[in-house]
Amino acid sequence: MGKLTIKLKICVLLVAILIGVASLCVSIVVVNERNTDRDMFNRTKVLLNNGIYMANGLDFSELDQYTYSVVNLSGKVLYSNDLKSPVGEQMELKMLSGMSKGDIASDDMIYSTPFIRNDVQVGTIYVSVPYSLVSDKHVSVYVIMAFIIIYIISTIFLLIRLMFKDILEPISMIHKVTNSIRDGHFQDRLYYDYDGEIGTLCHDFEGLRSDLEYSTENEKKLKEKEKLLMAYISHDLRTPIATISGYVEGIHNDIVKGDRVHEYTSIILKKIGMLNSLIDDILEHSQAQLHEFEIKKCECYSRKYFDEIMIEAKQDVDKKGLTFSYSQIPDVLINIDEKRIRQVMQNLLGNAMKFTNEGQISVNYKVENDYLLIAVRDTGIGIAAIDIPMVFGEFYRGEKARTLNVQGSGLGLSISKYIVEQHGGRIECDSILDQWTEIQFSISI
Repeated sequence: MGKLTIKLKICVLLVAILIGVASLCVSIVVVNERNTDRDMFNRTKVLLNNGIYMANGLDFSELDQYTYSVVNLSGKVLYSNDLKSPVGEQMELKMLSGMSKGDIASDDMIYSTPFIRNDVQVGTIYVSVPYSLVSDKHVSVYVIMAFIIIYIISTIFLLIRLMFKDILEPISMIHKVTNSIRDGHFQDRLYYDYDGEIGTLCHDFEGLRSDLEYSTENEKKLKEKEKLLMAYISHDLRTPIATISGYVEGIHNDIVKGDRVHEYTSIILKKIGMLNSLIDDILEHSQAQLHEFEIKKCECYSRKYFDEIMIEAKQDVDKKGLTFSYSQIPDVLINIDEKRIRQVMQNLLGNAMKFTNEGQISVNYKVENDYLLIAVRDTGIGIAAIDIPMVFGEFYRGEKARTLNVQGSGLGLSISKYIVEQHGGRIECDSILDQWTEIQFSISI
């Protein structure tokens, strides 16, 4: 049976069980028939014992309630109340043999016993007793056997259902879904809600399929992001490198002389700063993706910490000719990575200045539900409603930013989101196109 499938093995096992049950039933019937005949004969013997004793004394009054005949050894009827066998009739001896077990056709039990006279058998007494007087009145063994057979058949049916519904069907489903996964299709799900070991196996398999689907989709997205990253790196590095190359070539070939050398080197240093900033963003983004972004928290008071950031920001905003304001900073104890939260503020304020040509930039602070909320608002180009859900995604740059050729890696807000979430907070964006943009984040206190 080693080469048979589970289904065939089950069928062979069930056939073997049925054959065994049938053999058992036949054996019970045969043994029961033998025991029934013997029991009926014994009951008949007990029933007629007194009447036979009296008949051997030629008193047949006890046997008159039955049909009887007394036949001598030559087959002549000596005494009888049977109309079919009157006294004096000669009966054939071959008809008298083998009748002690009964005549089924007449529903009578024919009992035979020697007729004794002077201690010598001179004939045979035949008494016909109705089966109803000597048959067993208890529940027939056939009824019991019928109940047993029904029970066995019901058990086999339930066993078949268990095998096919709760074992073979789930295995078939797992096989189907496995083939789909092997072909790269993860949409086929495994639906099986029964309890027990098979149900647990199916639920675990479905969890494995779901994790594998997520990993595969995540790998695809990661590859797409890698392609996008290379495209952005190529684009954002090409411009400053070309600028640096042009200015260095001009200095090298003595095209630029005198005071203009200082001007050119200043521009070169500025472009190098842009390259360093871009490389830092890419590195930090990679660390965030690999969960290797280092967060070192320490306790500090919010007013002193953010006051320093606001003073620096005001100088930068004033240089661009914009108005800068901020609300009173609550003085609460916060547990933060000072370097990383400063990086978040610089990203938000830098974006606000980058996309605002006129108007103002404001920062609002408030405490709400055990959180310090910081909102940076500008009156710049705004963000289209359709783009707002994507602003914290990697490499996001709105349509207007691309149109205006605004420099940047598109990683600042993604990194900021990661930092804020590592501090147990949330970051959100709200904006109206061509009017204003506000980005708010929270820090637990």
